[in-house]
Amino acid sequence: MARKHLGKVGAAVLIVFFASVLDSCVARFREPLFTVHLLPGASELVEGQLDHEIKDLALLRVETADEDVQLEILRRQHGYWLGGNMWVGTISAAPDATAGTYDLKVFAANQPPETPVAAFRAIVYPDPAALQQSHLSLIRRIFDIAPWMVAIACIPALAAVMGLIYFFSQTTQHLLVAQGKAEVFLVKIVGGTTEVYFGLGRRHGVAPGMRVHLFAENGQAVCDAVVRQVDAENSMALADDRAGNLRHGAIAAMATREQTTG
Repeated sequence: MARKHLGKVGAAVLIVFFASVLDSCVARFREPLFTVHLLPGASELVEGQLDHEIKDLALLRVETADEDVQLEILRRQHGYWLGGNMWVGTISAAPDATAGTYDLKVFAANQPPETPVAAFRAIVYPDPAALQQSHLSLIRRIFDIAPWMVAIACIPALAAVMGLIYFFSQTTQHLLVAQGKAEVFLVKIVGGTTEVYFGLGRRHGVAPGMRVHLFAENGQAVCDAVVRQVDAENSMALADDRAGNLRHGAIAAMATREQTTG
């Protein structure tokens, strides 16, 4: 029973994981490039490409239409993936900045003066609630949590659930084996004959010709079967037509010597 509940929990965690990844990807693709979202008094890191000829940041000029929102270029750096010459800066909104949209442009001395090398749009919101509702991510809009953080949190949660399922499976298996029982892990209909596979083998004392009792998962007796194939860990028994209702999770129990000979 515990494993069934854990299986449902694991399935739910997996659904949340893929939903958060999808939500993050959709939001990223829908988000306009070079757009930052700010509250008054907040700032956000931005970056842009530079020609290799530019080594001095003083050759860059920032143009903004309003003093309430400023772009400050802080340093040069190499690109993370493909290298290249880049600048890093911050776009900041003044504490008393008015909510609205602000355009900022960066010009370089070695480029035509009318052509910016980078252009950003800053959107300032009046309060945190308005900022939260502006997010394109459904998870962030409802819970104010980044979807990638939800996806990362799902990984250890899923690992814990899988670990618990394995622990309970092993514990259940050992308890059943100690009683001469095992779970049925496969039921096949071959040529009108029902083949039942379960986790008891030669090392558990099973041999061809032995009889096993088959029980449904709820403990109700279904039918008997006769062992036909055995390896070290598992066996296959042939059952009568009543075994058609057996499912994964049913129980096979070895008959006692008296029952076998009777």
